[in-house]
Amino acid sequence: MIINSVNTLFDQALTKTSLSEKQKKVLKASLLLFSKNGFDRTSTKEIAEKAQVSEGTVYKQFKTKEGILAAILKPFVKSVIPSAAAEFITALSQANYPLLEEFLTQVVQNRMEFAIENKLQLKIFAQEVLHDKNLAYTLKHEIGGELVVKMGLALKYYQKQGQLVAWAPQRIAQYIISTVMGYLVPCILLDQPLDVPEASKEAVEFLIKGLKKNSE
Repeated sequence: MIINSVNTLFDQALTKTSLSEKQKKVLKASLLLFSKNGFDRTSTKEIAEKAQVSEGTVYKQFKTKEGILAAILKPFVKSVIPSAAAEFITALSQANYPLLEEFLTQVVQNRMEFAIENKLQLKIFAQEVLHDKNLAYTLKHEIGGELVVKMGLALKYYQKQGQLVAWAPQRIAQYIISTVMGYLVPCILLDQPLDVPEASKEAVEFLIKGLKKNSE
């Protein structure tokens, strides 16, 4: 299953905006530096050097470092996160997993691997979600809501096959997502280590016990 990285999706999102080439360079450089060094430890001088523009250009375009962060978050919310979710669901729907356990293993392991590979970029977004109620609402009700609906459609197959409990598919999708997030949040925000093979195996065993048809 091939899923684009956050950096690739961010670059793609910027091509759809009306930003100038210099503005795009500043945002790309900022995302890389914020991810690597952290927001507080990144200076506008470093951003300018990375983007190959003058520091004056950075201030002229975005006023403050906070302005740069806000400009990064906008395509994250409107394009990057929705695209990452859509790519995953599309790839999942095109694959053939006859057994519920195979499906859950792919879902859990893929999302854990994606989070680990894009941990630094996702941490920037996650930290802002904790402090911005509007951003948190958008993530939960708009982006998350669409993901739950689409995953719910995929889960109906396993209900028809008698492998999955007869709960509302969207409720099951929320249950799966919540379980995965329980592993990822400490890893992304608190830098706790995550052994993906072991964690995914454990999570799938937990989900199977709760979601198999005979567990109703």
